[in-house]
Amino acid sequence: MASVTKAARAAKYRTFTLAQIQEADAMECGLCLACGALRDCCEPDARRYRCEECNENQVYGANEIMMMGLCTD
Repeated sequence: MASVTKAARAAKYRTFTLAQIQEADAMECGLCLACGALRDCCEPDARRYRCEECNENQVYGANEIMMMGLCTD
């Protein structure tokens, strides 16, 4: 009997500089973790909004990105 192992894939997200996150927060935008694009009209605590550039549900607000530890500075 062969054993089946499932390797969990670690999610790899894009990281942003503190300046990028602060700019997005000031403009009330979110950032896409998949492609890095800005999306207008996002609350700071936005999660999984649809990206208008890549159509992935990977847009997060500035505060969420900071809490996720995706700041490189």
